[in-house]
Amino acid sequence: MTEVLLNLKYIRRPFKSLSILLLAFFTFQAFSWVFAFEKNVSIVKKLGGPLSYIWILFRGGILPEISTLIIVLMLLNIYHEACQIKRLELTPKKVFKYEVKILPVMLIAFFLFNPVTQTVRYLLVEFPSYNLDLYLENYLQGTYNIKLYFTYLIPVLIMGYGAVNGSLIIDIMEQRRQQKKRTSETPDPFQSLTPQPGAYLTHLKVKSTYGETIIAVQDCFWFETEDRYYYAIHPTGRFAITKTMNELEAELNPEMFFRTKRNCIINLSFVASYSYWENGKYSIRMQTPNNDETDMPRARLQDFKNRLVRFSAQEVEYLPPKSEII
Repeated sequence: MTEVLLNLKYIRRPFKSLSILLLAFFTFQAFSWVFAFEKNVSIVKKLGGPLSYIWILFRGGILPEISTLIIVLMLLNIYHEACQIKRLELTPKKVFKYEVKILPVMLIAFFLFNPVTQTVRYLLVEFPSYNLDLYLENYLQGTYNIKLYFTYLIPVLIMGYGAVNGSLIIDIMEQRRQQKKRTSETPDPFQSLTPQPGAYLTHLKVKSTYGETIIAVQDCFWFETEDRYYYAIHPTGRFAITKTMNELEAELNPEMFFRTKRNCIINLSFVASYSYWENGKYSIRMQTPNNDETDMPRARLQDFKNRLVRFSAQEVEYLPPKSEII
């Protein structure tokens, strides 16, 4: 597995990330008690004991920060959509680059979530005695300062990177689970690539200028039609055949052969690469002596990619015998 599809489970479902919020909150509280122990003890005494202190923390600390979490995750989701970050290549360099790329979101998030979080905190803490001047001075204008920015920075980084990397780990595990499931559903690794007797077409009667012969279909590069005649492209030449494209598509092993368009069926084991060509078409380069290419319409691209992935995922020792053409 070289890349993973990013589903962003924890980012798109904020309430699944509440545990990350609690982790960030308690991390902040731990630092607060380590570096200001005596001050926190006096606050506990002033509030009337541990229970009152815990209630204040819950009402004025945890509940308002739910809005912080939601806004941070919303910004990350918008950023992923805007930058078209859909997949991630699983290499140290690419993962590190991905982590750095999302850092600016966390650095500017404070200026967006702060008024919302402070408003929620004001409504919860000051209930029922609300005062507009107190709200503006202590909860809005007074909270935009360097000290509070850096106070929030560590919890925001924990929430943001916790949700991102938690989602990434789940996506990796889910993709591996699906691959393992597909593998377990095919106990014989040769089954999908090796045509079984009576199941798929294995040999084909062909004609050339020298007469008739029989060739193995797995050695053919591709099959094509031209001027209502049908041909098999083989390492030893181009042979005329009697079977139509529809008949070949029905009789050939679908895990090994793919119909790119109406007049062409290619052997996936000879595909070298594919790329966008022009006018909504893609070019497929084949592993032939002349590096031949064939085109394919965009409508067939997704099916082709899925079939190619399934074919490549067959990690077996057997490969269809190929003539030494390279």
